[in-house]
Amino acid sequence: MVQLSAPVTSEGQADAVRAALYLDLAELHLAQMMLPEASGYLAAVDTEGLDARSLARHHSIATTLHLLGATAESFPAIAASEGWTQGVALRTAALARSGDMDADLLPLAVAGLSSLSDPIAAAILPDLLEAALAADDWDAAKALASDFSRHPMLRDSAAYRFLLARASEQSGDVLTAFDGYAEAAQGGDVYAYRARLAIVELGRRTETLPLEDAVALLKTARWSWSGDRYATQGAALLARYAAELGDTQAALWALQRVMTTADSPEEAEQARQHALSVISDFYRAGAAGDMPLDAFIEGHAAIMSHWGLEEGVIESAIALPESLFGAGMTAIAAREFRGLRAIAESAGSMGQSVLDPDVIDRLRRDEAQALLAGGQADAAVDLLISFGDRPDADPQMQRLLIQALSKAGRSDQMTQLRGLALDIDTRRDRAVGLYESGRWDAAKQALDDLRATYPAQFTFADATRLTLAAYQAGDMDTVRRTAAAFPTLTDLPAWEELATGLLGPAPAAEGLSTEMLRLSMANADRVLETVKSVGTGEASE
Repeated sequence: MVQLSAPVTSEGQADAVRAALYLDLAELHLAQMMLPEASGYLAAVDTEGLDARSLARHHSIATTLHLLGATAESFPAIAASEGWTQGVALRTAALARSGDMDADLLPLAVAGLSSLSDPIAAAILPDLLEAALAADDWDAAKALASDFSRHPMLRDSAAYRFLLARASEQSGDVLTAFDGYAEAAQGGDVYAYRARLAIVELGRRTETLPLEDAVALLKTARWSWSGDRYATQGAALLARYAAELGDTQAALWALQRVMTTADSPEEAEQARQHALSVISDFYRAGAAGDMPLDAFIEGHAAIMSHWGLEEGVIESAIALPESLFGAGMTAIAAREFRGLRAIAESAGSMGQSVLDPDVIDRLRRDEAQALLAGGQADAAVDLLISFGDRPDADPQMQRLLIQALSKAGRSDQMTQLRGLALDIDTRRDRAVGLYESGRWDAAKQALDDLRATYPAQFTFADATRLTLAAYQAGDMDTVRRTAAAFPTLTDLPAWEELATGLLGPAPAAEGLSTEMLRLSMANADRVLETVKSVGTGEASE
């Protein structure tokens, strides 16, 4: 450092001196495993104009830093270090960390450890011992394990206890392995975290650790380590066992962590599909009554806050409001249907996959049905009116709209629906609604249209309503024509009463007293109720 600040006689000499000094400082800090400092000094060296020896030093220091994992260029450095005799131990450790171990290098790596500084040797010893255990090279493993005692930072470390426990597990000594993992788990580094995972895996494999305890241990351990492949491995284990236990929220938390830290799109997609399966299982269990309703609602809220925009979640989540509706909680069911529809409709604007329009229509219909069941007919009309009165609207939505209009007493709007391409049930519902609201002309027209469009399905009750509506509207031609058709529709004697009672001339409306109108309607309702009481086969009645 003193030499760096000393005056120099020429600029060229200054560059050469500074380069040599920076290389010395980089090598000094590297030998002590002070990697950020070593990288900083090395970055200060201008490689332009370096002599061959200095350039070789620069390359060796840089490659060592890469192999120790100090930079993002570690993997290219592994390939570049092939054949580097002095760095064979570094190369072997880097290969072990990458999961692409070459077992033939282990004897050379053991021999090459003596050429490294103690801090560097201590840094890579755990990687080399783990590689030897994975390769079942017990000679190399024994030699490497004996080197741990030479390094104070390794002698009683979590790494040493974890790797000895791993050796015991591989040799079949499960009890010793458990004890070793338990001791290693007391630490706070990555090996302590890995020991906690190992306890869970060994305990589940030997059926000595209950599933509840395994999940509890993993839920606690998840906060102790993050940011690398071991943290992802722990999240994957938590997802697996929490899903098996039925702890949906813990499983989904873990799967979301796996998705965000996955090394490949395929791994992320696999975690996403697992999450969708967990979500589907949750709603299936809730719909089957396998959990309390409050837990069902609470879990649903948590799922929708994080997963609502994922493809397939809305379809599964419909099970909650359906269950609420089935339990008679119509207001809450309507609210939940509305919430799901809002999420589905917003998905496209947020860059997510657009939900199938049929599902959105289904949610609207279900919400309207819940509103109707809860006595909120006007709200149901407001929800349906802009969708159900289109010629291409879903028949079920049209039928719901007519029911809502009828219950809300909005017969004027129901009259305006004549031009729609309604199916027979929806046409009949509309006609009945108009009839029951006293809109005689509109009811007569609707029932006449029903007869013309579906003559084979035109029932005695339909004919009765048409006759009564035509009578009240003063259309005696329709009364006669319909009454004459009664014998072909039913064997009931009621048609004779209608025919004889209504075929006389209808009095002018202005000439009828209030009492006469009341008696006329009472008689008409009596006859229609008689028809209903013996049954006509109409599903709507």
